[in-house]
Amino acid sequence: MTEKSNLPRILIEHTPWETGSNPIWPATAFTLHRNITRFNFPPKLSTGHFQQTLSTLSDHLLKSTSLEKPQFLKAENINANDKEFLYEHFLCIEGFQNTLSGQGFLIDDTGNFLALINIDDHLQMRVIECQGNWDNAWNKLNQIETTLGSAVEYAFLPRFGYLTSDPKLCGTGLVVQAYLHLPALIHTAQLPETLQKQKEEGISAAGMGGALDDIFGDLLVLQNSYTLGLSEENILHDVQSTAMKLMALEKTLRMHLKTENNLDMKDQISRAYGLMLHSYQLQTKEALSALSLIKLGVDLQWIEGITDKVINTLFFQCRRAHLGEILGEHLTDPHEIARKRAEYVHKHIQSIQLKIE
Repeated sequence: MTEKSNLPRILIEHTPWETGSNPIWPATAFTLHRNITRFNFPPKLSTGHFQQTLSTLSDHLLKSTSLEKPQFLKAENINANDKEFLYEHFLCIEGFQNTLSGQGFLIDDTGNFLALINIDDHLQMRVIECQGNWDNAWNKLNQIETTLGSAVEYAFLPRFGYLTSDPKLCGTGLVVQAYLHLPALIHTAQLPETLQKQKEEGISAAGMGGALDDIFGDLLVLQNSYTLGLSEENILHDVQSTAMKLMALEKTLRMHLKTENNLDMKDQISRAYGLMLHSYQLQTKEALSALSLIKLGVDLQWIEGITDKVINTLFFQCRRAHLGEILGEHLTDPHEIARKRAEYVHKHIQSIQLKIE
């Protein structure tokens, strides 16, 4: 059996995309980096100050009226599976499995807010938005940051803005990540040229693995490359503008694939269909890539018998930490994990039908 989870039930029982999301732009994440002025940054922080900043920040956030039933978790009190679960749920690019005493996490019952304390900076506040309410999500994060700033003094210099452990994040300390599902652009090999033409200056693109050549699930992550010398409005506009352009191109290309009887794409979707139904083992990236093509097949009306909502939920639930939590098992053997993943996916897609002729 898996170790008992200390995470709120809302994270265990609900996935970010289960209530529906844009099929091409399913999520955006807003992250603010802040440090307290009278303490060294975490890489140089003493043991005693680790505990002091942890207590100060968690106490103030627990009192925030902008959060719904906030819950604080000390890093040493939650198991490795829970840490990986948070990484998966909040669509993080970098993991935090090595967090120890003096570090912690704060989450609330919305399931879309995560605070990381004493990891890279004293505080990283992250909100993920999956319903297209861009302004609401940013306003919520801004409100939390402003309220906290009235209780603690952030490290700030007029010339450099908010100070961070990574000099590249000084200035606004704001990182905006737009997650785009672009299987048509990726599988027709048009993504590199499209990015060269459409990407705004100061916007970088990468896969969920952190690099442009490490794309899985056909999810491209756009984010601002700079936080210094730009306003929050500049950053928000540039990320949103690039995302809108790519989303429009993906939508147009999908329409062309459907009307032009693209044989190569039909073959790729058919292979994904067979893999998902008949494989004995499924690796994570393999499963996510196949689910992406099934999702595209549903949008093109080449696959029936499964909803976009089910596919979205499976995207999270087939990842290792979610799978272990759902099955109630402590999964460590890679072969056993791959077999359990295949069994779980089979159970949820039995009714799908391939309509490609």
